[in-house]
Amino acid sequence: MNATAATPPRTDDPGGTSSRGSSPVAARPPNVLFVIWDCARAKSIGLSGGERVAHTPTLDRLAHEGTWFPRAVAPSNWTVPSHMSFLTGVYPNVHGVRTFQRGRPPLETIAAWMHRRQYETALFTEMVHLVGGYGLEEGFDHRAGRRLGISDEERTMTNRLVGHANVLYSARVRRLVERLPPLIVPMNAANHPQEVAFKREVCGDAMVDEFGGWLSQRSPSRPFFSVFNFVDAHEPYPTVDNGRRVGPLARWYARTPRFFLLAVDGLQRLVPWESLLDGYHASIEVADRKLGRLLGLLEQSGERDRTMVIVTADHGQSFGEGQNVYHGCGATDSITRVPLVVAPPPELPVPAVVQSWTSLCALPSWIKAAATGRSPYDDTGRAPVPFGVSAPAGPIVYCEGAPASDPNRSLRGVRSQELWNHRLLAGYRDDQKVILDTRTGRLYEWRGPEDPDHRAPRVWEPTEGAALRAEFFGAYETTGTKPASSVAGRETMPTEISRRLRSWGYD
Repeated sequence: MNATAATPPRTDDPGGTSSRGSSPVAARPPNVLFVIWDCARAKSIGLSGGERVAHTPTLDRLAHEGTWFPRAVAPSNWTVPSHMSFLTGVYPNVHGVRTFQRGRPPLETIAAWMHRRQYETALFTEMVHLVGGYGLEEGFDHRAGRRLGISDEERTMTNRLVGHANVLYSARVRRLVERLPPLIVPMNAANHPQEVAFKREVCGDAMVDEFGGWLSQRSPSRPFFSVFNFVDAHEPYPTVDNGRRVGPLARWYARTPRFFLLAVDGLQRLVPWESLLDGYHASIEVADRKLGRLLGLLEQSGERDRTMVIVTADHGQSFGEGQNVYHGCGATDSITRVPLVVAPPPELPVPAVVQSWTSLCALPSWIKAAATGRSPYDDTGRAPVPFGVSAPAGPIVYCEGAPASDPNRSLRGVRSQELWNHRLLAGYRDDQKVILDTRTGRLYEWRGPEDPDHRAPRVWEPTEGAALRAEFFGAYETTGTKPASSVAGRETMPTEISRRLRSWGYD
C-alpha cells in the first residue's frame, strides 16, 4: 500500500472549479466509483439478453438508475492491455502495452489527470497485475491489494517449481495425456487446491472493508476517484451441480489448467462445461453482492447521490466457445463483449440505454466530462470532450485478441493451426462482426443479430478480402503501432521472459 501527496489542480484546466452551490461540498465535482468485474462476459448478464445468466440484482438496479450499454466491447482479451486502454482512452495499437513489461504508462492515465484536479485517488484491487509495476497504478494516491507486485509465477508453489521446467509442458507429456486423459488428474490435484487458496486469499471482503475505512477517514470537501478490480469471476470455479449429474472424474477434468485444455486435443470434450458455467455464474453473483456493499457504504457516508458509478469488465470469459478456454486467446463474443453500466448523479442526465457499439476506451472521456460538470455522453455514447490525444471515433469498435499463452510455458508450435492461437483483431459495426487473422490475412465475417459464437462465418481469403480489410481495419493497422518496448520509460525485460513473450506473439 503506497501513498503520495496530492498536487493542486492546474489553473489552465477547463472546468477547474464549479459554480454550483455555495459550500465547498456543494461546489465540488462528482465522485467517480469505477468497478471492474474481471472476466465478466456480457452474455452471462440478464440485461444483455443471455439465455443462461447470473442473478445480478445490484447491477440491474444500477442500470435502471443510469445507462445500460448492451454493445460494450473490451479493447483486448486480457487484463494488462485492456486496463491500459480504458485508463488512457486509446486502443492497444496506440499505447503499445501488450506484455508484462514494467514501466510507467506511455500516456497520461485518467487517474493521473484526476489527481491533478485535486481528486483523492484510490485503487483497491484483487487483481495482482494492477499493482505489478506495469503502469496501471500511476496516479493513485492510495493503493490497496492483498498481494502487491506479485507475478503469475509467484502465485502458487506449483507455478514456482515448474515455471521454467521443460518436462511438465513437453510434447511427450501432452501426447501421454491425449492417449490417457486421466493422467491429468494428479497434475490437477497438485495445482488446483493452491489456485483455489490463492483466489480465496485475494478475494473476500478485504477490499470492500478497506474502502469503508478509507471513505470514513477522507475529507468530504474533496471529490474522490476510486477504482476497484474484483476477481471473483476469474477461474478457478466450483463445479456446481444444479441438478446436473457430474461424476468425480469429470470434476477433476473441470479443474484442468487452461494450457492443457488448449494444448491437448480432445481434452475439452471431457470437461463438464455446463456445470463449470454454473460455478462461473455463482462467482459473478458474489461480485454483485460486493458491488451492493460498496453502494451501501456510499449511502452511509452521504456520498451516493454525488457519485458516478461505472461497472464493467476488462474482458469476458469463454467456456469452450470456438474452442477457446477462459481468456487471453481468440476473439469470440464470449471474450470480447462485456457488461457496462454507468449511473451518474441526478444533475448529470444520461439516456436509459445506448444501443451503439461502445468501446471501453471511451471511459476516460466520460469521466473527464463528469469531472468538469458536463453530462458524460449523448444518446450515442459520444463524450462532449475527448480525454488525452483523442477518443476513438467512427462506427467500428475494436478488440485485440492476443495469441494464447500460459504464465509458465509458451504455446508456440502447439496446435498452431487453430484460430485462437493467432493474433486476431475483431471489429464490430451495426449487425456485422469481422475478425482479421493477422498471421494468415484471412477475414471471418458474420452478419445478423444471432450470436456469432455459435454460427459459422464467411471466410475471405487475403486477396478477395483486401477491400474489406482496408475498410474495417485499415486505420487501426496503420495508426500508432509502436510497441511498448520502444516507449521511453519502459524497462527492458530479462532475456528469458522476452523470448517467451515473443514466442507467444507479443511485441
